[in-house]
Amino acid sequence: KEDIVPVTATVLDKLTCALARVSKNPRNPHFNHYMFESIAVLVKHVCSVAAQHTEAFEKLLFPPFQTVLSANIEEFSPYVFQILSQLLEYRPMEGGLGEAYTMLLDPLLHPVLWERKGNVPALTRLLQAYLNKGGVSEGKVDSVLGVFQKLVASSANEVSGFDLLGTIIQAIPRESMLRRVKPLFQVLLARLQHKKTPRFLRLITQFFALFVGKYDSSTFIELVNSIQTGLGFVLLSNIWLPRLESDTPKRIDAKVQIVGLTKLIGNTPLLLTDINGQRIWSQCLSCVLKILISPDSNISASSDVDNEENETEISYDPTYSRLHFASIPKVDPFAEVKDPAQDLVKSLHVL
Repeated sequence: KEDIVPVTATVLDKLTCALARVSKNPRNPHFNHYMFESIAVLVKHVCSVAAQHTEAFEKLLFPPFQTVLSANIEEFSPYVFQILSQLLEYRPMEGGLGEAYTMLLDPLLHPVLWERKGNVPALTRLLQAYLNKGGVSEGKVDSVLGVFQKLVASSANEVSGFDLLGTIIQAIPRESMLRRVKPLFQVLLARLQHKKTPRFLRLITQFFALFVGKYDSSTFIELVNSIQTGLGFVLLSNIWLPRLESDTPKRIDAKVQIVGLTKLIGNTPLLLTDINGQRIWSQCLSCVLKILISPDSNISASSDVDNEENETEISYDPTYSRLHFASIPKVDPFAEVKDPAQDLVKSLHVL
């Protein structure tokens, strides 16, 4: 990887010249795809070794990328947003956003940009990168939440909506989110009531587990009960736990469920106050044990994405122009939890 650094500027200059040329008539989708893959592989192999090179890439790539976006070249926009995400993810935290990324944030939040289905996954990832770099100020939080509400209202975009919401919950300070989280739950529960598909059930129950893991079980129960009395137990017994009994999560999703359910089991005295609560508590424990002993859970897997270039075929897909070399593994939101089974044992021990 180090060997490519001295020739990076030369190669990138050739690629940006090719980009300027084909931008005038982007008629060969396969050529276009591999051109952007070439840019992505340069970014990956240089910036993964030395993150300080991101600034040099930005200076070379932002001008042609801005031309693509201002000219509204639809075929190229998803590629541009993916590489912008990739660069921002590699950007050193101490460097802040930089002027170019700071100026780009407001246009990214404009609703029109999210109307194109092909843009949504890449735009979502870019917005997640802003959140993870601390680039969304308090004054922009409501605009980001507005994007989430737009995405989750559509079956076609609900996966991206939950991806964004998960990052919001982790990146925005707790105090700021607690002032805003009740309307978000109301949106999700309204959608659940009107269109309870298997995929939406999987997505919302994963979010429940993430929320409990990050915010604690009492906050979750009190929050949903403030929307409707007794709703916490209803969601557990009728939505969350039945989903786990019929659809065992895998890898990081399995770990998230174990962390969330462990907090429900160990930190929710309300569950032990009556027979109904005790029944739900027993179901929570049963679901955790089922996930732990399932050979399909594969909790110890480090990521949900195989990053080995030689094991993945790189190809053009007309439905969504995903760049293989710009892809990243799914992040473990509970990386600090090294042994979720041991945490469960400790929670049971202190009851």
